[in-house]
Amino acid sequence: MLSFEHVSYRYPGAADLALEDVSFTVSPGEHVVLLGANGSGKSTIAKLTNGLLLPNEGEIRVGDMTTAQKATIRKLRSHVGVVVQDPDNQIISTTVLDELAFGPENLGLEREDILNRIQKAISALGLEGFEERDPNSLSGGEKQRVVIAGMLAMNPTYMVFDEPTSRLDRKGRAEVRNAINNLNASGHGILHITHDLTFCREAHKILVLKGGCLVYAGHPGSLLNNDQLLGAFGLKVDSNQQRSQISGNSGLLDTLRPVTAPDRRSNRGGVFPSLYLNNVHFTYGENTAYEQEVLKGVNLDVGPGSYTLISGQTGSGKSTLLRVLAGLLKPHMGTATFSDGSKIFPSAVGIVFQNPESQIFAQTVEDEIAFGPKNLGLLPSKEVRGNIVREALDAVGLDPKAFFSRSPFTLSGGEMHRVAIASILAMRPTFLLLDEPTAGLDAMGRAFIHNMIEQMVHATTGVIVVSHEVEEFEPRVQAHLVLREGRLWRL
Repeated sequence: MLSFEHVSYRYPGAADLALEDVSFTVSPGEHVVLLGANGSGKSTIAKLTNGLLLPNEGEIRVGDMTTAQKATIRKLRSHVGVVVQDPDNQIISTTVLDELAFGPENLGLEREDILNRIQKAISALGLEGFEERDPNSLSGGEKQRVVIAGMLAMNPTYMVFDEPTSRLDRKGRAEVRNAINNLNASGHGILHITHDLTFCREAHKILVLKGGCLVYAGHPGSLLNNDQLLGAFGLKVDSNQQRSQISGNSGLLDTLRPVTAPDRRSNRGGVFPSLYLNNVHFTYGENTAYEQEVLKGVNLDVGPGSYTLISGQTGSGKSTLLRVLAGLLKPHMGTATFSDGSKIFPSAVGIVFQNPESQIFAQTVEDEIAFGPKNLGLLPSKEVRGNIVREALDAVGLDPKAFFSRSPFTLSGGEMHRVAIASILAMRPTFLLLDEPTAGLDAMGRAFIHNMIEQMVHATTGVIVVSHEVEEFEPRVQAHLVLREGRLWRL
């Protein structure tokens, strides 16, 4: 049995406890879903389950092993596999086969045992034929299945999933959901951390965290059928849980119109020029065995004050397109400039990636947000620095007093995402590119992000959002484009 026994945890430098006196159990073959708003302590629990963090009070036990004894932590970790939101954070090898072998090899197993474990994991996750593929070339759902298979090859008794589907499209979500259910049916204990209430009905038990405290532990039906209780816990079913089938409908191209090459406009009257793409092509692994052309003639023209949604299947090239628009990737063919012909420059085009950890590096939230403005020469004094950081934190709904001195790496996923957005807003860009901005956020966090975007558009910032949450964004945007077969199509 995996058990938390009166566990409390405080991040270094934090004023408040991240977890306070939390106790619960997960048995082999049991499927437990853990819910809670951003910042409630869910990801902290994931890190505590296998000793990545150690509690300040209480202990975590797996059978007769405990995190309170250093001698048993290593063995305990081999019994608990943790899968996080972003599979790219856990993939390290250049082939799927090597990725699956990495864990068992580090356990010091014999070659025959390793091969047997790998084959069982491949069969369990439906990865036959993927053995020689580069994991980094796979779709989000396929990557997450590889990560799960890698954990499974280590033969853990328990599997912990921290928002494993928050950045996946409909198909990827179904793949991971089936994998989790199959693992549970085969006898693994499952702790599934999620915001999505649709995952709760197949669970044996529901846990709810609020402000670091466990406020509910019981049967799914008792919670899901009680709107008053859901509201008290900051949980609700909304349109974010309804997935549009636009990107998965093979016949949709019949109803779409291609986005044609825009006419280049000059910068007249002091109006900032638009972002301009003309016949843009981009290829990964050019002139290698793994060459993959992702963008195949993309046209786009978006101006300040516009609000555009770009949707499409996982792996269709949406994130690549945003990087081209931000000037981070250079097209192999075609033009990516401002409409007056000038080069795209970072201070005018800010981009927030899917995974905020990929762009956060400073020791404190204040330093993180001040970094960009400092490089642009916007911080002539300590007073101005403080004002810009406070304004950026206010804009994303974070209390400056509570977050100024915090390490961004101690924040919840939702809080970290807001800090990443604040660090871009502090540079006051003319265009803001957001890659899955509501992924991993609770209902309140999503509502705040939508309100923030609408205010920026009203202030003439051009906003482009890439998201799988089509039904959530479509009523709000001015234009909805679909990236399919390497080209943009207009609905």
